[in-house]
Amino acid sequence: MVNLNESEAETFQRLVNGERLWSWPNGRLQLGQSFPSVTVINRLVRDGLLDQNYQPTKVGRSALLSWLEARNLPHSAPLTSDETARQSLPGD
Repeated sequence: MVNLNESEAETFQRLVNGERLWSWPNGRLQLGQSFPSVTVINRLVRDGLLDQNYQPTKVGRSALLSWLEARNLPHSAPLTSDETARQSLPGD
C-alpha cells in the first residue's frame, strides 16, 4: 500500500476530479490554476498511482480513498475494555 502525504493526496485528488495536467516547454507543470511539484507527479507515476498518460489508476484511487478515510479518523483510537479497566484501577 502506498502512503500519501497531504501534498500528494491533494494533487492526486485534483486529477481524479478531472483537472488536466499540462506540461509547458520550460518544464513547468500546470494543474488547473496551480503548479504542482514535478517531484510529486513523478512519485505518483513511479508508485503506479498515475499511468504514463498521467491518468489515475485503480491503485491510485484506492490509495486516495485510504488517505481520506485515515484523515477522517479521530487522532486517538477508542480504548478497549481492557484498557479502560486498567485506567480505572486505583494506585496506577
